[in-house]
Amino acid sequence: MSGTRATAPLSLPYGALAPHYDGVMEHVDYAGWAAHLRGLWRGAQGKGAGRKGPARVLELAAGTCRFASPPLFPSAFTVYTDLSPAMLRQAPAGIPRVACDARALPFKADGAFDLILMVYDSLNYLTEPAEVLAALGEARRLLRSGGVFLFDVTTSTCSRRHFADTLDFQEIGGSAVVRASRFDAETETQLNLFTFFTLGPDGRYDRREEVHRQRVYPAARLKKLAREAGFSLRGCLADFTLNPGSDRDERLHFVLQKP
Repeated sequence: MSGTRATAPLSLPYGALAPHYDGVMEHVDYAGWAAHLRGLWRGAQGKGAGRKGPARVLELAAGTCRFASPPLFPSAFTVYTDLSPAMLRQAPAGIPRVACDARALPFKADGAFDLILMVYDSLNYLTEPAEVLAALGEARRLLRSGGVFLFDVTTSTCSRRHFADTLDFQEIGGSAVVRASRFDAETETQLNLFTFFTLGPDGRYDRREEVHRQRVYPAARLKKLAREAGFSLRGCLADFTLNPGSDRDERLHFVLQKP
């Protein structure tokens, strides 16, 4: 590097990452993930009932809206939301999007959605059980009777295997992305420090940093919170399978249904 400008203050999570996010996540099989989510929806609807697909879908913490193109459910009217306006600005043009907090959603029409999604461990960013309960309550409010809430979380097994005292480096276009990760099992906290170096027109690099803090909840605690929020637990599934999941798996998909 020919030079680096002074470090800017820490950015809000996803503020600095947003322009680089799709490059950082280019390894993710979104098509396969979408197929899995469609299967979970059909399974929750029962035999024959889930073939048509939902009419109205709400995605929470949608980020750059990778499930919008192609749409997860092409026949559904889907609204994409995220707390970060910077992430939503990276999404495909023309899709309905709203910058809002999953704990206090701005939609007033209770029971308006058939399916609500919150995927790619977005729920892990809610670092207090009361925050998880608030998001679950909002999802239940906005679902019709029999509607389904699908979310996934990363587990302590994943953190220990892949994000305990690790350092990753990636070049994306004219930028370099460094991620330093740490997992504290005692506090159930996963920390990721992103540092971005972006080449400027003068040949020097702008440096920006942001910290991502996640809570790694045991499966039993999330099941309890789901029941407290008034949901029926239809499944807690291992990774991208239909097998019962536990904290020994790296990712868990939860299938909740509003009675």
